[in-house]
Formats: sequence, structure tokens, C-alpha cells
Amino acid sequence: MSDPRAFRQRADHVLELHEQGLLEQALEAAGALANDASEADTSHPVVRESLFAARFERAMLLTELGDLTAAAGAYAEAASTPADLDEPDQRHEVAMALLNRGICLDAVGDHHAAIEVYDDLVTRFREADDPVTADQVVRGRVNRAAALLAVDRTGEALTAADVLVRQLDPTDALEAEQLAMTVRLRGAALCALDRDAEAAEALAEVERCTDEDPAARSQVVAAHRERASILVGLGRSSEALATLDAVITRFRGERDPMVVEIIDEVVGVRAGLVAASGDTD
Repeated sequence: MSDPRAFRQRADHVLELHEQGLLEQALEAAGALANDASEADTSHPVVRESLFAARFERAMLLTELGDLTAAAGAYAEAASTPADLDEPDQRHEVAMALLNRGICLDAVGDHHAAIEVYDDLVTRFREADDPVTADQVVRGRVNRAAALLAVDRTGEALTAADVLVRQLDPTDALEAEQLAMTVRLRGAALCALDRDAEAAEALAEVERCTDEDPAARSQVVAAHRERASILVGLGRSSEALATLDAVITRFRGERDPMVVEIIDEVVGVRAGLVAASGDTD
């Protein structure tokens, strides 16, 4: 058997190449390591760990290089690495690989295949009690709802969003972001069903979400922007303006670039709404 320490050293070298931005070299090294480790004794923990690391790194490198179809296949290979699913670290590795495979499939427009992956992820790890895997499952469920909406399975998407809105904790920093995303999905599904007034009401539920995390704040702001747009379409421009003003006031002084970008969009929407109203003050 090859020395497990050599596999670990090679895995570390792949990471170093990646960190240095030498993506093509890192990709070649990861592929060679994955091939060699797969032929070794994967029951040895270091060999198995090195095999997963090589496969997952290869998938991430392909993602960064923009080959998302190949990356989806590479994440599937990483998820197939032998693992003890009773061991939390190995369990969350498999879940993470499946989640990323679904994301890549969504990104290339293969939503049907993505739904199958999310279904697999949720079915296999629904009962996981470690926080990391549980978070992957939540993200998989939210992404599944979005994929259902993308393939016009609107009723199913709305049902999935309804369940998530009831279950996710708005006070938990990680779940708050996913809840805000789900609120937005629910609003989009209702609009697709020509239930715009319900959508506007549903989007207001985003106020329940804690906004201590920038990712959550960006989702909250985006939900209010979408609500304002729906209100305008319903002829309730004064409510739309009040919604936008409240968001701008609430997040004045925001420094996170991701959130600032969305707030700038809100300011632009407000300016357009005021201009359309003929208010020159």
C-alpha cells in the first residue's frame, strides 16, 4: 500500500497550488491524486480523506474555471467517496458535495437533474443532527423549491416554500438567510399564480428575519424591493414608496459591499417611482 502520509502531502500541495491561483496546475495535481488514491486502500482514514479532498478540490477548481457541467460530475464523484455516514465530518462532506452538484446543475439550467440531487440529499440526511449537515439539508430544500419554480412546478414550489416558512427559525443567523430566500421564493410563486396581492403580503414576512449577517440583510432588502414592485403593479404606489423609504432608513450606514449594492438598487427604484409620480420636490 502507498504511504498514506504521501497522499496527505499531495493533498496539501493541491491546496497550496489552489491558494496561489495556479488553477490548471492544481487541477492536474488533484486529478492525479484522485486516480492514485482510488486505487489504494480507501479503508485507511488518511487515504479516504485524501481521496475526498482531491475529488472535492477538483470539483471546486472546475467551478472556478467556469466548466460547471464538468464540475457537477466531479462533485458527484466526490459524493461517491466511501464514507461512514454515522461520522459527522464524513457525513457533511458527502452532503456538501451533493449540494454543490445541485447548484452547478441549476447554474447550467438542468433543473430537473438538480431536483433529483436535492431529493437525494434531503432523503439521505434529513435526520442528521450535526449543525453542518443540517444546514446543508436546509439549503438543499430551499434550492429544491427554487428549482421547482424554474421548471414551472409552481404549486409544488409554493407548497415546499410554505413548509419552510413555518419551520425555519428567523432568529437564527444561518436559517434567517434561508428563510428570507424562501419568503422571496414564496412571493415569486404567488405572482406566477397571479396572486399578486397575496405575494405582497407574503413578502412582508421577511421582517421576521434577524439581519445580523450580511447575507441575510441582502435577502431582506431584496425582498422589500420586490414587494415594492408588486405594490406598484397593484396601484398601491404610496405603500411601495413607504416600503422603500423604510428600507433605506433602516440600512443607512450599511458598509458591507453586497448589501450596499442592493440598497443602491432600492434607491434607484425609489427615484424612478417618485419621478413617475410627477413629484419634483
